[in-house]
Amino acid sequence: MHTNISLGELEHLLEFAPVVLYKYVLFPEGKGRFLYISSGSSDVLGIKAECFIEDIDNFWNLVNEEDVDRLYEEDINANQQGSFFVSDIRFNNPAKGNIWIRLSSKPSNELFEGHEVWTGYMVDVTDSKLLESELEERAKRDGMTQLWNKNEIVNSLGDELARFQRDNLPFSVMIMDLDYFKEINDQYGHLVGDDVLIQFTNIASAELREVDILGRFGGEEFLAIIHDATREETLVIAERIKHATQNRVFKDGENTFSITVSIGITDVKQQSPDSVEDIMKRADEALYQAKQNGRNKVQYK
Repeated sequence: MHTNISLGELEHLLEFAPVVLYKYVLFPEGKGRFLYISSGSSDVLGIKAECFIEDIDNFWNLVNEEDVDRLYEEDINANQQGSFFVSDIRFNNPAKGNIWIRLSSKPSNELFEGHEVWTGYMVDVTDSKLLESELEERAKRDGMTQLWNKNEIVNSLGDELARFQRDNLPFSVMIMDLDYFKEINDQYGHLVGDDVLIQFTNIASAELREVDILGRFGGEEFLAIIHDATREETLVIAERIKHATQNRVFKDGENTFSITVSIGITDVKQQSPDSVEDIMKRADEALYQAKQNGRNKVQYK
């Protein structure tokens, strides 16, 4: 059986493979050099191999500017430690645009001008990165309403609080709870109840501004972060949501019904060192008071 393969045949095979093989050396002063790059670089990276070998800056110019420093530091650390190297880096392929490339290499027994040569590969992992990003995004969303889930909306509240502490931009929080929602599920069934939740999501989203953030806090409870808004501005938004909700007609076959929502509001207290827990506690207490006042109310605390 013929098992040997010539360098020319190998290059021909690599030309059609979605991978770039390379040999690389890093000199003590921090300047690197490619000793070899397979022809697949034309497709994977968008530039011919000879260009990288002639001037390594042609490679670095393709690296996304946000990843340059990280890749440079990882390259130096790996060479100093003599350890296996792997990193996912964003590149700007002239033909394909922004892509993700996985670089991996390890030291070889070969020397160039007295310096250790590293051999490795580069492969396009853009599709897997996009899938990974999509799965991460799904994990942050409520499956029914597609709003941020409880964990993510609380994280967003933390981000908003940090922004307030840095830039002193006012913001408010409202917790909204659909009144007597259990009775809807009991009388009309959970499918109708699910439809009510989705329709309320649409109602609240329509009344909120683009800069505001809405999440499903759990069950029939929703939390909204009203960005850069005073107490008075937030109260106006809450009243619009309350009125739009009570005026919506819901249907179950030939039956029609309506719902109401109770809303508790608080804002960041500039005179006190608020925490996320402090803000949520006040909003929840305001919601409780709205319920105690007869429901279908907006209460501030």
